[in-house]
Amino acid sequence: MGNKTTWVAIVDDEESIRRALLRLFRSVGLEAQAFRSGQGFLSSLQHTMPSCVVMDLHMPEMSGFAVLEELKTYAPDLPVVIMTAHQINIGQLESSLSTAIAVLQKPVNDDVLLDAITKATKPPELVAAENVKEN
Repeated sequence: MGNKTTWVAIVDDEESIRRALLRLFRSVGLEAQAFRSGQGFLSSLQHTMPSCVVMDLHMPEMSGFAVLEELKTYAPDLPVVIMTAHQINIGQLESSLSTAIAVLQKPVNDDVLLDAITKATKPPELVAAENVKEN
């Protein structure tokens, strides 16, 4: 199930969002694959594992919340960046969003999103070294 290439899974039911994110990621040399549903994304995990997931919370059929619950079992260490156009209370949803490394409000700032993905896909030893430098 593992892979050696850094790539990002985009999970959003809106085609325009998927296309825009694919263009953005490819413009900075980041491989990406888009999924229009949470179920489609989860099915893909049988064959490959992304380095990070950028996902909408509010999708028909299977919400981002449901995908997060499934990821707790099948890929608990997979970093997830949440995007939402809706106001959410992080405190109330803390258990559902515990695997999220960032929760971003749509429309998402490109630089903020790319920064979150960069942090999520850094090897753990680099993150540890940066933390030592900061202290």
